[in-house]
Amino acid sequence: MEHHGSPALRSRLRDAVFGTQDGLISTVGALTGIAAGTQNEQAVVVAGFVIIAVESLSMAAGSYLSSKSQREYLERLLREEAEEIEQEPERERQEIWEMYRARGYTDPEIDIIAKRLMSNPKLLLEDMAHKELGICPGSLEEPLGNALVMGVTYLVGGLIPVLPYVLLPLHTAFPVSVLGTLAALFLFGGLKGRVVKQSWWRSGLEMLGIAGAAALVGF
Repeated sequence: MEHHGSPALRSRLRDAVFGTQDGLISTVGALTGIAAGTQNEQAVVVAGFVIIAVESLSMAAGSYLSSKSQREYLERLLREEAEEIEQEPERERQEIWEMYRARGYTDPEIDIIAKRLMSNPKLLLEDMAHKELGICPGSLEEPLGNALVMGVTYLVGGLIPVLPYVLLPLHTAFPVSVLGTLAALFLFGGLKGRVVKQSWWRSGLEMLGIAGAAALVGF
């Protein structure tokens, strides 16, 4: 049983926050400008759906490519470490002694650890990757899953500022879209706070303050 959340959840949370926040802010910023400049309800609605469609796909593609590049780089480092273990076992043994001695282990303890690790190449690779490279081999990101979360959360976030223009007259939709976006930022920030076990209202205010300031500057 995992007590601290899976690696997939950690990467998905990052993409969910990024996608939702960007969907809300970039869409409300664009629609507010278009509404103020054109005073044309149809133009605002069409632009809103175009922005959501294009940007959600773009963000998903960007997430996929960046996650894939990161994974490929880490996999290369793991392959190189595995080759070193296979080709230079004595050097790896010496590194084990140096690492654990620097951490305060006694020589008898290190001897036991070294024998155990050297007898299992997979275990040795996991230990050396973590200690030397800061990589957990079983915790690499899943690019496709990240891309899906990014695209869907951007789409959901973007719909919030668009829907008032679909359902209401332009002069009413304008403030409802802005206020609805701000409320959504606070609520999503509160939800994020619950997930990471922080004060939900403090997290909500943080999301509202930072993203709201970005929207204000953009406007």
